[in-house]
Amino acid sequence: MVDPSEQHVWALIPGIWMDRDPAKQYCFIQFLDGVTGRTTMHRYPASEFWSSREKFDIVCGHSRFSLTDVHIDIDEPDLQLKGDLQFSRSQGWPIRPWAPGAMGPFAFLPFLEGYHGILGVDPRITGSLNLEGDEITFSGGKGYIEDDWGSGFPRAWVWTQCNHFDEDGVCLTASIADIPLAGRLLRGIIVAFLYQGVLYRWTTWNGARMTALKKDDEHAEFTVTNGRHSLEVWSGGRSGMGRVFAPRGGAMTKMLVEELSAVVQVRFIDHSKREGTVVFEGKGRHAGLEISGDMAAVVGTPEVRTVQGLARP
Repeated sequence: MVDPSEQHVWALIPGIWMDRDPAKQYCFIQFLDGVTGRTTMHRYPASEFWSSREKFDIVCGHSRFSLTDVHIDIDEPDLQLKGDLQFSRSQGWPIRPWAPGAMGPFAFLPFLEGYHGILGVDPRITGSLNLEGDEITFSGGKGYIEDDWGSGFPRAWVWTQCNHFDEDGVCLTASIADIPLAGRLLRGIIVAFLYQGVLYRWTTWNGARMTALKKDDEHAEFTVTNGRHSLEVWSGGRSGMGRVFAPRGGAMTKMLVEELSAVVQVRFIDHSKREGTVVFEGKGRHAGLEISGDMAAVVGTPEVRTVQGLARP
């Protein structure tokens, strides 16, 4: 969530850890300030967690999270955060009987380590939050909602998200991961680009291909195509880094470096016309970025062209 002044770039991560030993189960809320890198972790008894079976609606401690509302009530020594936010104009991944969300038919496989959902790509915010005595208005700001569940994260991945471009109503969300599957690694692609009200999608299960991938600890760049449309993405920056917990080895111990103040550059190309037409090209700010693990580059593919306006590191 980003306030209209763009001075506050925050993430809230509610969840639950379901250990085989009931005594070790707990629910939690993680808070991340993308400007300062401040992170906090707040644990509650598992009995203080509730989730709807019909829709995204979660209670964790005294806080509640849904697609339309967030009520925050955290009163801990290292964080006092309270208030209510409402989300509108939110658009999620289309739901189909054969493809219930961003993972498509892969969502039906019961043995995957992790699952991923995209619930709200560009919601608008109304309301305010009080952080340790300071009332911060988020009305007029923008948010983003996704969820992850399972026993662990992929072996390696790149994730980036941004909806702060000069042109309103533009949003990028992309997740590229190497996933263990039947003794092999599957390159999973879930990329979506919202432009002029249309959510363009590139995924492994709908036949999209990754034709370029390059990354280091501070940036990632890639190209995806489905024949008709291509998306070239550059995402980088390590300014307001925070560290959040993630599942690893049977516990919530792995610390991920998460950036909420990265820069994203996007080129959206329509190949239905001769030589391809650049439909959109722009730079985004306040982008989320995670780069984790060793991911092999795509071999024998062209490198992503530099998007005008930002030199490569």
